[in-house]
Amino acid sequence: MRIFTSLALTMILAQCGMATANAGVLIGGSRLIYPQGKKEINITVENKDSTPYLIKSFIEKGSIEGSENYFMVTPPLFRLDAQQKSVLRIFKTIDNMPVDRESVFYFNVTSIPSAQADSDKNTLQIAVRNRMKLFYRPKALVDDIPESVTNKLTWQRIGNKIKASNPTGYYMNFSFIKVNNINVKEPVLLAPFASNEYSLPTGVTGGTVTWAIINDQGGIGPEHKYSL
Repeated sequence: MRIFTSLALTMILAQCGMATANAGVLIGGSRLIYPQGKKEINITVENKDSTPYLIKSFIEKGSIEGSENYFMVTPPLFRLDAQQKSVLRIFKTIDNMPVDRESVFYFNVTSIPSAQADSDKNTLQIAVRNRMKLFYRPKALVDDIPESVTNKLTWQRIGNKIKASNPTGYYMNFSFIKVNNINVKEPVLLAPFASNEYSLPTGVTGGTVTWAIINDQGGIGPEHKYSL
């Protein structure tokens, strides 16, 4: 008897210089930056396993409503043989995106292992989905990086919460936020020209906010501080 189970998992690794690894398939990065004016960007997919995989890729909408078709990935579906590598190419198909701020989308790669030929053995086959951020960066921002402007964030205590305000055109992808060296739970992505509120840790009423963001390479940048 053969057992087949399909399980979709989402994994995003934020470690500098490392690829995303799932079930023998390596994705050559943990995020994508698409500068305005580029004809395309590429990312590698490598099968480190001893069996072939079916690779499916697509891009989900993000910050722009109804933006499913703003980008195209080719090839969208293909077989990747054992110990082989392929390149996925990403094209922009629609131009009407904001020119003063980044837009974010979500790039997905699903790797589906081939079925085993030996029907006498039980098998567990897992389809693994890698989901990573794709940032479209307009020309007005290409001379800088988020790390160069993250110190422009301002912080304000409001009751039992802190409010972060982002006056820049970049998304701030926090690695962590701390108040008096105590972690704030689940800091979320802070959009350009927007603000978010985060609950203060229990027993903390104020002090110094410390934060770091994830950079373009997927690494964690230096700490920044702001006194409340």
